[in-house]
Amino acid sequence: MTVLVRGSVDARRGMILAMRLTATCRGTRPFEGSQAALVIAMAGVCEHGHEGQEAADFSELIGREEPCRDAEAAMAEIARCLTGPSDRRDASHCALIVALAADEPDASSLESARWIARGLGADDLTMRDVEASAHANAARAEADLFRRFLVWRTGAREDLIRERLAAGLPAVPTPPESVERLRRLLGEAQDGTVGGELARFYAQTGYDLPGSPGTLPLEVLGGHDVHHILAGYDASAEDEVYLAGFEAANATDGGADYLAVIMLQWHQGIKVGVFPPDHAPLNPTAFAKAVERGSQTTVDLSDRSWDWQSLLAVPLDDARAVLGIPPGGSVAPGGTWDARHHWPAGAR
Repeated sequence: MTVLVRGSVDARRGMILAMRLTATCRGTRPFEGSQAALVIAMAGVCEHGHEGQEAADFSELIGREEPCRDAEAAMAEIARCLTGPSDRRDASHCALIVALAADEPDASSLESARWIARGLGADDLTMRDVEASAHANAARAEADLFRRFLVWRTGAREDLIRERLAAGLPAVPTPPESVERLRRLLGEAQDGTVGGELARFYAQTGYDLPGSPGTLPLEVLGGHDVHHILAGYDASAEDEVYLAGFEAANATDGGADYLAVIMLQWHQGIKVGVFPPDHAPLNPTAFAKAVERGSQTTVDLSDRSWDWQSLLAVPLDDARAVLGIPPGGSVAPGGTWDARHHWPAGAR
């Protein structure tokens, strides 16, 4: 999703126009409501000149008047602005996310998003999975998206994951000795190291180590939990979305699909996988900063060949420097890793 913060003015313009065209059902209804609010928020992100990029004024795209004479003219402008395949793919994802941002299932805007995505050459499988979450095929779509996430994280074949999940088995088995090795490494880790902070993360959140009975496999969640530590995002639903933006921008492959899963699960409140869903409020500036930081990080932290356990004894500041992770995140040194500092006073 780096086009949001690093794309050219034209690319950012094309993305916002695609989102608006979805929210208005190709200009057939007013630009208002929750979908319009999402487009306006994203336009605010795109206007800033992140990483030295040119700032822009997109006010004409988020006003009451339609910026183009009709849907075909708008689509032609979108296609003109979005020339690269990655930019077109990102715009297609964003159009579909806007369609799913309606307070109630919205077949009209979903069809508009589908029309835009097809016009930009989006992958039919991705469209099918994301779209189906909005109507009768939700259970199948959620399972498909979750399996694709597991394939991305583990490299296992999808048919094997499907068979294991259908049999009630973990998607990928975690040898007990692997969990015990991680437990030992965390117990030996000094304060201020990556492992020391990861141990605090598990202690403060109450999470069992990945691969323990009843949890996702170590191969799936172990690296993700380390990403929380390295990027400085806590375990709240809000920070899960920011971390997903960081990971999507950092990953060389599969990041956009993963971000779609997390946006559905933690922002739209659509259950995908094993965790309870939530409707996390998002700060567009914080989200854009997370994407920017992920794109600047010099090592692909989602590459399955990356040995995150080799960093557990390394001081956290040193690890961040080696990996090229810019400053930021929500957890200051010595801060809290669970969600409590996001909750209102008196909440439990």
